[in-house]
Amino acid sequence: MSNNINRKLNGLENQIQNDDILTIAKDVDNWGGADVIIDKEMTDELKEWVGNQPFVISLQKSEPRRRAVITKHAKELSWLFYELKEIFSERIDFSSKYDFYGFLDQSAIDYISEKQPDQNLHDLLLAVLATAKTFV
Repeated sequence: MSNNINRKLNGLENQIQNDDILTIAKDVDNWGGADVIIDKEMTDELKEWVGNQPFVISLQKSEPRRRAVITKHAKELSWLFYELKEIFSERIDFSSKYDFYGFLDQSAIDYISEKQPDQNLHDLLLAVLATAKTFV
């Protein structure tokens, strides 16, 4: 199974580097799931959602909390999350999804924080993809 996942991740990396992701992702819905939301702007509703952190007792490796990625590349990043969801579908369950998407989300947040305001779409997607590769 690992070889198949690696092959798909390499194909996804090739697609990020060589295809027009803006066109591919133009009709993608923004990601929302596993306590992660991706959007272009921080709305009042989203602030309230992030600010209302539930108390969680968990075996997660990542800090169990709600996270929001705010980026001008929300559709493209959401596209990547959907692609990774499909690739890792046999490895992620109702519990492990919080670690998986939490780590992906945090890598996007870290990249955006470091590169503001000079976010590069391909570098953002490749940073998140690199994090996904650690789950193989």
